[in-house]
Amino acid sequence: MRISLALAAAALLMTHGPVRAQDAHAPTYKVEFAIHDGAGAAARVRRYTLVTTHNTRATFQVGSRVPVATGSSGGIANTQYTYLDIGVNIDCIVGDAKNGGLGMHGKIDMSSIVQHDEKSGNAPNPTVGQTKLEMDTSIELGKPVVVGSVDDPETMRHVQVEAIVTRLN
Repeated sequence: MRISLALAAAALLMTHGPVRAQDAHAPTYKVEFAIHDGAGAAARVRRYTLVTTHNTRATFQVGSRVPVATGSSGGIANTQYTYLDIGVNIDCIVGDAKNGGLGMHGKIDMSSIVQHDEKSGNAPNPTVGQTKLEMDTSIELGKPVVVGSVDDPETMRHVQVEAIVTRLN
């Protein structure tokens, strides 16, 4: 048990490096994303929150691994599968903006399985619907800002992403 803890601590230091004195005083931010999916009263709002320090990447991943049959060699027992990661992935960094203020760089990747018509009888491999957003924007603490908005011509969905950054220390 002690060896496992020591190895885990060593691995942590190797991946993140030693804590520097300046890191101890870096500001900490809470970044809240509100993803509005749809328009009007039918809109669904999903909220995701990350906590990060100044100029440090924060990552949030939630979703499912969906099996997709890729081949078979002699029946169901020998079916080969690959797995698709479906859900929401968010990466963001809050740091200094080019204009001297505070800025945020972020990537949001949202994916879902598109439902097929059940009348055909045979289940085709799933189609994955995907929306990606990458942003570099100035942020005013405590003020919501729309960082992306799209009207998807394929699904006729409206998706809007709003972010609010607040300082915790």
